[in-house]
Amino acid sequence: MPESLTRPTLPTFSWIGQLKDDDRELLSSYGEFFPGHPGNVIIEEGAMQTEVFVVISGELEVHAKQEDGSETLLARVGPGETLGEISLFNPGPAAATVTAAEFSQLWRIADADLLQFMTDSPGAGNVLLRTLASILAQRLRQMNPRAFGLSTYAVVDSPDLIKAPVPVAPVSAPLPEPENIPVEPPVEVGAGKGKKLSTKTQAVPDPDADLGPI
Repeated sequence: MPESLTRPTLPTFSWIGQLKDDDRELLSSYGEFFPGHPGNVIIEEGAMQTEVFVVISGELEVHAKQEDGSETLLARVGPGETLGEISLFNPGPAAATVTAAEFSQLWRIADADLLQFMTDSPGAGNVLLRTLASILAQRLRQMNPRAFGLSTYAVVDSPDLIKAPVPVAPVSAPLPEPENIPVEPPVEVGAGKGKKLSTKTQAVPDPDADLGPI
């Protein structure tokens, strides 16, 4: 492949391929095309990541440093694939270094410019957001299927997870049988036209009782 850009255009496949032709052409004007020569660093591990990259042609390699200082090849990235899209939702330092393995044609767009495109073209922006979210979900599933499953645990019962014990309502102890408490007989108080009863609980007078002349 000649080391020059020949009428670069955004791919009609991958996440950008979901756009209509006019929207895809408009999106390309928000970013820029550039060449990647073999050995060129496209993204450096630890550097603040604020751009999204799309591979138009060629191949890139993704390396990450290990604790012993060595580097491990994590992936090879080809045409139509995207890098750095997570920075659009959660900006931060790059987790790996990306270099051109061969002459490549690339397109990049700053996060702020991509968000501006979504604001200017809300219909196309909605398509991009849904597609990017789907890509990130697929990558998360590939990296750690078990962690991905946690997000659906509320509606899907997973036998691999320890279930919390179901609380059991305490059983009430039977009430003790009432003791036979002797009731004191009424005591006569005074004499005269009527009699009053005195007990521990004051008795209510009977309206039909003959209380004598008033």
